[in-house]
Amino acid sequence: MRLVTRAQWGARPYRTPNGATLYSRARRGVKLHYLGTAYSDRAHDRCDDYVRQIQAQHMDGNGWSDIGYSFVVCTHGYVYEGRGLKRRNSANGNTTLNEQDYAVLLMVGSSGLTKPTVAQLNGARDAIEYCRREGPAGTWLGGHRDGYATACPGDAVYAWVKAGAPRPAAPESSQEGDDVPNTLGLYDATDRPLIPKKWTTLSIDGKTDLLAGARAYQVMVQLTADLPEGATLQGRFYHHRPDGDRWTSGICERTGTAGSTFADFHNAGAIRPDERLRFEAIYWPVDPDDQKSITVTTSRARGLYWK
Repeated sequence: MRLVTRAQWGARPYRTPNGATLYSRARRGVKLHYLGTAYSDRAHDRCDDYVRQIQAQHMDGNGWSDIGYSFVVCTHGYVYEGRGLKRRNSANGNTTLNEQDYAVLLMVGSSGLTKPTVAQLNGARDAIEYCRREGPAGTWLGGHRDGYATACPGDAVYAWVKAGAPRPAAPESSQEGDDVPNTLGLYDATDRPLIPKKWTTLSIDGKTDLLAGARAYQVMVQLTADLPEGATLQGRFYHHRPDGDRWTSGICERTGTAGSTFADFHNAGAIRPDERLRFEAIYWPVDPDDQKSITVTTSRARGLYWK
């Protein structure tokens, strides 16, 4: 299972005491959900943005203590940890139903993208088996509409559920070969200082060079930093060349909010075999005379690239 933990997708802390409520007994099984709104597919490096959007809607719009689902499955087959195995979900309709079954969301909608992908069905099957094995959860399987008046999880997902949620057969490769991208995934929870008004190249998981030699790539770097409210954090990518020259991307900037600031930076392009993709950041304090460093507490680089 390609599990993305809460720390990896940048989850907000849940509110207590409700968000810390544990299940009081073993779960009967697993209920599947869909978004119930329009949804358009996206590159995988944007999926965690959407999961954070769901969490924000649930916490700020619905007034819930956390994202409502136990797990969320994107179209690329990655399983995002929501409330996880131990904390009671809030997505099944009422307290009794939430206590009874896990809640697993497939990121498909009621319009736009309405049918799950093969990778997504495999990811959902992974989540179901994980809940059964580690939960514990029984073998019962259903949709949100079972026992609750709703169209969720949509006809396509519900048909798959009623068929027993079988794992899709592996597709046969074409003779020409499939243009399958490589994945980039680095994570670092080491605290690092970032001094003001100086561009600093960041190492993530011990790697300064994020990738080299790709005919196309889509990369995102995410930083969590103790950035003072109103201060500015800027980031940009660059291609480092053997002669010391470089190509530099445009600058993206984020403004600090109260508490830790979560900032993401994106770039797409192509890079020669002799070039190395790197990322650098700079901190601009509110007070131009402030010389204190800030701390980058987590960093991650994720993306796809084609050789």
